[in-house]
Amino acid sequence: MSSRCTSKRAGRSATKSLGAWLRQLRLARKLPLRRVAAAADMDTAHLSKIELGHRLPTETQTKALAAFFKLPIDDLASKRIAEKFLLEHQNSDGVARAAALIKDAVKPN
Repeated sequence: MSSRCTSKRAGRSATKSLGAWLRQLRLARKLPLRRVAAAADMDTAHLSKIELGHRLPTETQTKALAAFFKLPIDDLASKRIAEKFLLEHQNSDGVARAAALIKDAVKPN
């Protein structure tokens, strides 16, 4: 599946999306879209789509954004993985159980 989001977003939980969180970081630091986009080696239209929740950043872009904002990569990567999982599986039977199984299988570092 591509990183393009679909109408599945309507059923998402109330937690802030990765894109909204990135936008909040950018605005809080009074950074123009073009500066953040350049730091992640993408064009402004792509970053805008990420901030609006229409796309997810790639793994490489996620690492670049974490470095640019001086955030632990685990914070941004985990948000990206969780959002991708939800976008792909939120309407599937057993998604809550699958998430619990993942939680049980993955030990914190």
